[in-house]
Amino acid sequence: MEMSQLKVVIVEDDLMISESLKDILRILNHKVVGVADNADEAIELCNKDLPDLALLDIQISGDIDGVDLAEIIRDQFDIPFIFTTAYADNETVLRARDKGPFGYLVKPYGIKEVNAAIQIAKASFDRLKTAEKAAINLSKIVDNSIFLKVDSKLIKVKIEDILYVEAKGDYALFKTKSKGYIVQTSMKHVEKKLSPFWFQKIHRSFIINLSKIIDIEESNLLIEDKVIPISRANRESLFKRLNLL
Repeated sequence: MEMSQLKVVIVEDDLMISESLKDILRILNHKVVGVADNADEAIELCNKDLPDLALLDIQISGDIDGVDLAEIIRDQFDIPFIFTTAYADNETVLRARDKGPFGYLVKPYGIKEVNAAIQIAKASFDRLKTAEKAAINLSKIVDNSIFLKVDSKLIKVKIEDILYVEAKGDYALFKTKSKGYIVQTSMKHVEKKLSPFWFQKIHRSFIINLSKIIDIEESNLLIEDKVIPISRANRESLFKRLNLL
């Protein structure tokens, strides 16, 4: 079954490899929206013409490598990405794996490998988005509450009452208007448990309830009397969620 044309951004600092990738993508009837050799250029390309897919070399120019760039692309643009690299050592693979890629191409590769990686990445991404929509719809009709393990007790808290969650080392503070609950857990685990219908990560240390925002000024927002920072990596995705006039 032939795949419809995708808009693809290439992040690669080797000119010969990027040209080869462009040729392969054209043969596969995909559109290359641009080629970048560093993170800043890649983000600019994605802002200019949101692609359907990113091919990311891990070793790129600049202070941010492809693995860290993948996190920015995931959070800001919500598109699938495939790592392309000549480095397949275990440490690199594990570090890349933690960013949640939809594929991993080890150089050298040819048209068959690229085509298979793109087909699998797109199908996996589409299934993930379908599952997320189903989870959001389900969250609207079930009991919107969560049980927090505080010391030796399980405390039921309504999702809508949570103002924000703040990282505190190996713990997380779940803040409501009247109380704060300290739970031993990671922010990554919290993010998986809280419905994206209600919550948004805006900083590595903060997940907020979107409905509780009072105002936003530059790189901070206010919830109750708490000033919370907005990281550069999460600013774009936050603003996409807001009803702006």
